[in-house]
Amino acid sequence: MDQPVPSSPAWKKPSDVMKVRLKGKKRRSVSASHHQANAKATLPGSQGPDASTGEVRTGKRRNPFGHSSSARERKRAHSEILPGETEGGSHQNKLFDALDTEAGEVFQEPSTSSPANLNRIKSESDTNLTRLAQSEEPKAAADTGQSQSLTWKDSYPVDWCLKTRVRFLSDSPFTWCGTLKTNEEAAGLSWFTRGTHHDETIPADEKDAQSRSRLHQCGMVWMHPSLPWVKLYPRIHNEGKQTRPSFVANDKDLQDSLLTSWCESFRSLFHQLRAGHCPYFYLCGYQSTVLFRAAGVGGFKHVHAFLTPTTKGLRELFKAEGIEVSMPLVPSQGDNNENGIDQEHSNSHQPVKTEEDEDDDEEDFNQEGDDAASSWLQSMGLDQQSFPTLDPRRVKFQRDESIKLDNRPQSLVLISGSSTQALYNFLLNSDIMIAPTGTQAGIPPTLLSPAPFEGGTLTASKVKSGKLQIAVGTSMQGCFHLEVTGPILPSNVHALTQLVSSSQERFSVNLSNHSPTIMFSAVPPNNAISLRDRKSKLVNCNLSPELMDYFTKGEDTDDHATIQELVFAEEKYSWTSLT
Repeated sequence: MDQPVPSSPAWKKPSDVMKVRLKGKKRRSVSASHHQANAKATLPGSQGPDASTGEVRTGKRRNPFGHSSSARERKRAHSEILPGETEGGSHQNKLFDALDTEAGEVFQEPSTSSPANLNRIKSESDTNLTRLAQSEEPKAAADTGQSQSLTWKDSYPVDWCLKTRVRFLSDSPFTWCGTLKTNEEAAGLSWFTRGTHHDETIPADEKDAQSRSRLHQCGMVWMHPSLPWVKLYPRIHNEGKQTRPSFVANDKDLQDSLLTSWCESFRSLFHQLRAGHCPYFYLCGYQSTVLFRAAGVGGFKHVHAFLTPTTKGLRELFKAEGIEVSMPLVPSQGDNNENGIDQEHSNSHQPVKTEEDEDDDEEDFNQEGDDAASSWLQSMGLDQQSFPTLDPRRVKFQRDESIKLDNRPQSLVLISGSSTQALYNFLLNSDIMIAPTGTQAGIPPTLLSPAPFEGGTLTASKVKSGKLQIAVGTSMQGCFHLEVTGPILPSNVHALTQLVSSSQERFSVNLSNHSPTIMFSAVPPNNAISLRDRKSKLVNCNLSPELMDYFTKGEDTDDHATIQELVFAEEKYSWTSLT
């Protein structure tokens, strides 16, 4: 028997479908409201069968992010209020009390500028001001791992590390630090170019104007090259993975033009250093930094230079060029005798074996082992060129202990005497300080000097001041700050400190050190010449008497340090150092 063929469903219009759905939705909403009215009261948002009716509750679900004002939650919130406070909170009561009272006693806080606070003793400055300075760079202090007790002296050590920022903190305002007027800017510029020194005995009404001019003078430095659209200080920094190529990377003529101009500036600056008209200058490359110092600075008898960091290959290159270098931060093996006992006399009955003999024996032993390895490879029918890692010269280079010092702070080298002239010739004719790739490709090193030179550009640091809040312990304390940002030389730091100390009774200084130059201050002083001879060699540098005494220190090892924090109170200085 034939089965009937099922007919296809009839087509429906979308409007009919929507009407059916709207009717069903309305019917369900009416039924739900009827069931909810007859059901017992339960917690909002609960679903499930009712015990009396057996029907399912379809009420609106509770918003988990909403604020509930049920009696239970209000009771719990009321029980959490602290004793002595109302439900509105203590701050709310304090606000209403302040509005109801005429005197502003509710929000009064102890003033930091009261006469009692202005005359605090030195011990209070030790605690508060050092905490203010330590709160600026806790990471740097943690990296050093040094906790030094504060000792007060009339002056602070010479710091040869370059700075990127100097911040002064004080509990009294810098009233003289305001908007720089045109005549004050012109005076500061003229004083810096002429090397003018100031007299502190000036009228009171002109003191603020002169202080602003001196502040502009203290932030200036001579720089070459000067390319405003390129960051030329600091030169050693992380460029990141995605960096744009240098604007001179593909232009050989532009690279030659920049290098020619730089050579003329470098020649002019070095000749001024040798003649005693410039106390020091820095040469900042993309991998290393060189500090050139004149004779008499730091107690050295001749012109000298420091270079850091270095590698084994660079030191071998200097040796091949006839540049004698020494590593003053590497301890020598001859300083191991204790209590002044001479080991040579105590063992005079035994043959003395020098260090050179031991090195020769070790070298002969290693050479025999390398030759045996090469002979074994040849006996096996293998070519030595197929194993470059077994090359005797490469093995000897890897066995050298000085490789462990490469690119480390202890790799600093000292070049003195006639070798300084050889270093100058080497840097003048070599491109080892010029980056081959990256954003600095083809750009010569940056020259920074406190004295003018041919091709130098006068650059001023950025200055800003104001008031800020700093966490001191568990509370916030307001203080006033003066911040100088830019290439800051040792002479700038000294001049800024002298300027601020003339107007502030006490303050703290936070110094942002350029890390590749920290070890410049770790070199021990040299007492090759007397203090009188040191000053006579720097008489043409046009330095102030204070700056002359600052640069000619060298009698004590404590006269040189990389300062991280400096505190001034009652005409005394205290500091924490990194070296």
